Amino acid sequence: MDPVSEFEIVSRAALQALDHGETIALATVVQVRGSAPRHAGARMLVWPDGQIAGTVGGATLEERVIQHSQDALNARRSRLEKYVFSTDGSPDSVGLCGGEVLVHIEVLEATPTLLLIGAGHVALALAQTAPLASMRLVVVDDRREFLSPERFPQATQLIHVAYDRDTEHLEPMPLTLTPSTCVVVTTWGWDVPALEQVLRPDTPPGYVGLVASKTKWRVIRQMLIDRGIPEDRVDIVHAPIGLDLGAETPGEIALSIAAEILAVRRKAAARSMKASARSTQSKPDIS
Repeated sequence: MDPVSEFEIVSRAALQALDHGETIALATVVQVRGSAPRHAGARMLVWPDGQIAGTVGGATLEERVIQHSQDALNARRSRLEKYVFSTDGSPDSVGLCGGEVLVHIEVLEATPTLLLIGAGHVALALAQTAPLASMRLVVVDDRREFLSPERFPQATQLIHVAYDRDTEHLEPMPLTLTPSTCVVVTTWGWDVPALEQVLRPDTPPGYVGLVASKTKWRVIRQMLIDRGIPEDRVDIVHAPIGLDLGAETPGEIALSIAAEILAVRRKAAARSMKASARSTQSKPDIS
């Protein structure tokens, strides 16, 4: 068997992680000055929990790169970091080689999936936002007539599931949910069994929302807990769903949901740009 290069190992690990819906950081040495452990082009993958594949040099340098990669993953922002190998005992030094390296830390995110469970009016409007947000669209419903390429031309997958209204049994949805999956439940009667399937896996989706009033959500929340779903898992559900935009029509509701999903994905405050600018301007100058 031919030997596998470091580039292949890191690339395959990255593709596998993205295929599983994970968000990871790729740290690449882009410049070396003087003496340093690795050459330009050395790569390392970093997961949110600190797991790695590949190496950029080991020891203190690697520890710092892992920490900065985790910071980048938490902020969902790529960054460029300089690491100095100083012989003067500086606390910022990562070794005694005498050189320095520039490392580009790139946040890699899997293509997110917008999973619509229920294909009614709100789902029809929300589906139109998927390509605008560069999201893959999957639609699930128990009504075959609602699942057609003509109705959802944006969808990459249309899934029919059987639902028995007398027993409230929902056929298992043939889906693999990942941290890059954003689930919106807009059903017309099987919210509870749908949410139960979404919330039970060990790894929950990155976003789960339910189109429901406060009163309806209180009832459904308790039903899910009574079915054995841990309370902290139930409470990841965004319900009532969407940002408070005063939405009423299906199109307006869809916009408020899409805005909330984007805010959650980007870890944003979801306030007006004007308010954000005013907050920045009001900060005291401590320089």
